[in-house]
Amino acid sequence: MISSRLSRHSRRAAWVGLLAATAWARPAAAAEPAVPDPAALALFESARELVEKGDWAAGCAKFEASLMVYSAPSTMLNLAKCYEHEGKLAKAWSAYKRALVLNQETPGAERKSALDTIAKEGITQIEPKLPRVKLTVVNPPAGLYITRNGQEVPAAMLGSVIPVDPGPQTLAVQAPGFRAIRKSFTAAEGKTEEIAIKLEPESGDAATPGGGRIPAWAWVAAGGGVALGVAAATFRVDQAHIEGRQEARCNGELERGCPPLSEYDPTEDNARKKRDFALFVGLGAGGVLALGAAVTGFVLGSRSPSRGTSAGPVVVPWIGPNVAGAAVGGRF
Repeated sequence: MISSRLSRHSRRAAWVGLLAATAWARPAAAAEPAVPDPAALALFESARELVEKGDWAAGCAKFEASLMVYSAPSTMLNLAKCYEHEGKLAKAWSAYKRALVLNQETPGAERKSALDTIAKEGITQIEPKLPRVKLTVVNPPAGLYITRNGQEVPAAMLGSVIPVDPGPQTLAVQAPGFRAIRKSFTAAEGKTEEIAIKLEPESGDAATPGGGRIPAWAWVAAGGGVALGVAAATFRVDQAHIEGRQEARCNGELERGCPPLSEYDPTEDNARKKRDFALFVGLGAGGVLALGAAVTGFVLGSRSPSRGTSAGPVVVPWIGPNVAGAAVGGRF
């Protein structure tokens, strides 16, 4: 109980010490011709009073407002302490760094040295606890857009180790023609999270070991070619069946050995044979064309990297009363 009180007392004493050290001085006009904005000074003093009373939320909001009006290193240091109190370590670290820059123009060597010391001590205490994230995107496509917790991540940050605040993080990655990815993780103090993202095309084209992609139309053409080939074989089998039946009826002599028309009229079987043969030839040719287009797609896809969805050959089968086939259109 006593140690807890002492801890709270020491933290409060440290904060009061910081407030005292970072209070705005009022130098002579000769030392600092540019007088700070009165509104910024009023906000700063009000923020100090609120924080001393334990009202961090209201006090820190006023420090932020004061900084927007006038960028003073003392205000930045107090704001860094606010972020640190809220657990926003990355923002606190950045604020301490910014305070060092602003302090370069502080008049008075003693005050400037005191503010430098406070900023450097804050950086030293925070840096070992900073969570960090290293994000990479495999083969980043054109139009890549990344956000972390709703804030855009510039492409220049890819591959760099970036400090972040501890706690839940959400990454959203998207690019035209690719499936969007959303990934959540928790940034832990003192840890570096390495995340590699690989976007997949929306078309679902299959990747090949050589780095290219077999286009979807090649798979469609292959399936269509097989289907046309099976259909052609079916009609050829039916044609052979009719031919066998006629040879049996006509004793192998279709011209002279057939029975009289009153017993067997070959007209219907002959028409059926012709239709079967026409369908066999048409569908077979269409199947060959479709399989040829598929092979072309496989070869080109395995050699060329994906450049998005492109139009390729389109195989359209057609069947008429006595003939069938397939049309191949599109572009390679």
